[in-house]
Amino acid sequence: MTIDDTKLDALRREIDEIDTRLLAAIAARTEVVRRIGEAKGGGPILRPGREAKVLRALLAGPATGLPAPVVGRIWRELIAAYCSLQGTLEVAVCAPEKSVGYWDLARDHFGSATHMSLHKSSSVVLRAVSEGQATVGILPLPLDGEADPWWRYMSGDGDNMPRIIGRLPFVDNPGARFEDLQAMVVGCLAYDEGADDVSWLVASTSEQISRRSLTDHLKAVDLGGRAITSFTERGTGDAHLFEVDGYVTATDPRLAAFAKRVGGNAWLSAAGSYARPFSRV
Repeated sequence: MTIDDTKLDALRREIDEIDTRLLAAIAARTEVVRRIGEAKGGGPILRPGREAKVLRALLAGPATGLPAPVVGRIWRELIAAYCSLQGTLEVAVCAPEKSVGYWDLARDHFGSATHMSLHKSSSVVLRAVSEGQATVGILPLPLDGEADPWWRYMSGDGDNMPRIIGRLPFVDNPGARFEDLQAMVVGCLAYDEGADDVSWLVASTSEQISRRSLTDHLKAVDLGGRAITSFTERGTGDAHLFEVDGYVTATDPRLAAFAKRVGGNAWLSAAGSYARPFSRV
């Protein structure tokens, strides 16, 4: 045996020892998660705000020598597995086209062992989430000109009303990107406020009001905002989707201030919030 072979064998033994410690650490983490599940007493198995906070801290921490998408995928697999240990995790994916891309986005985020179902209609996904058949739903980003945009159903109230809770991909992987797709995650569960959140708001008006004018009204009540898209339905008025920085809930007084400022039959609804996707820049 040469000197190089001896060194190589020693390094391989070192890797084996590290692997053993890694598995022991995972087992210890699993036990803590089990105890958390017991302490929660049947509470929600997903905490999207908390999950994003954990992952962001890991990715912004000391260098591991691995690309961020790899580290992100490892921890997303662990998080998804732990969620499944605490309860049933079902993901309903809407893919009117390019189903492989949306399926991969969901799989990368919610883990290789999570049960998922594929649907061509956003209404089917929203119904599955609201009726408890799915824990979360994956929906394509809104586009102008859609005949029945899913986001306008985010403006109601009730515990079974799906809300925005995430955006995919959380960690972009240019090397594995398919058609540059992005998607939103919706669910009937609370989102924990984080340090870098984005919220979606739905402005509904009985009269035609330009996006520019509504954006000015948002700025006037200290919401700011960027218009994403709009929808007009004869006899029901206009609906406008806006994106604003920060965490905005249904009880935020600025929503009522906006409606009062616009006047008429106008109101502003919080459609949910999500953690801004991770970036090292």
